[in-house]
Amino acid sequence: MNVISSSCGNDSVALIQYAKESGLDNVVVTYIDTGWAAPDWQDRVDLVQTYVESLGFKFVTIHSMGMEELVRMKKGFPANQYQFCTQHLKGVPFLEWIEDYDKDKKAVVLVGKRRSESRARANTPEYIYESEYHGERTLWHPLYLHDDEQRDELLKRAGFDVLPHRSQECSPCVNANKADFILLKPEQIKRVSDLEVELARSMFRPKKFNALGIHGVMTWAKYGKRKMRLEPGEVESGAGCDGHYGCGL
Repeated sequence: MNVISSSCGNDSVALIQYAKESGLDNVVVTYIDTGWAAPDWQDRVDLVQTYVESLGFKFVTIHSMGMEELVRMKKGFPANQYQFCTQHLKGVPFLEWIEDYDKDKKAVVLVGKRRSESRARANTPEYIYESEYHGERTLWHPLYLHDDEQRDELLKRAGFDVLPHRSQECSPCVNANKADFILLKPEQIKRVSDLEVELARSMFRPKKFNALGIHGVMTWAKYGKRKMRLEPGEVESGAGCDGHYGCGL
């Protein structure tokens, strides 16, 4: 059995096409509902599901507790270096699902990470055997050596245009950049602002953006000329998550 951990973004769709062209069988594509997606992201998910099923693969949506419940439980927002959102919204639900679906632990988990995405992922291996994040199953990164052009060719053959942004399964992501903020819709900004007021905490670090709260960050994104402050090892591309579960891919 082959299980693709997908966010329905560019790399995830390219990986699904790769699986089809490579003749993989018994393929299950999973998508985790984080409860924090962009308002119209479900349209993208539905489109990917239709494509997946047209290939003869199975598509499964896994539900999580949702971002809002999570930050209330934690009494704060995830940080760039401590992304408990990945663990609780994607890791735990995925592991619970696969432990039930693949009791014999014979499945191989596929994730669309690529070395060329960012410096943080430059050393991505092809295989991780007995991955602790996937119940000791084998984790496979088939596209680990693919560059953007090769990825885009897979998307073209799948019949998909290249999205100008990363997956919006979590929007805004704690690792969002200026371009990501510009795409936010009023209801998303309000959702963040309401939680900030409720928790008396900012989702995004004031020192990093030289701004306080989501409304300050939005002003910075639209009009600010000053580059945000990056911590050592951080990347402005928004690819700061570890990617064990295909976050943003």
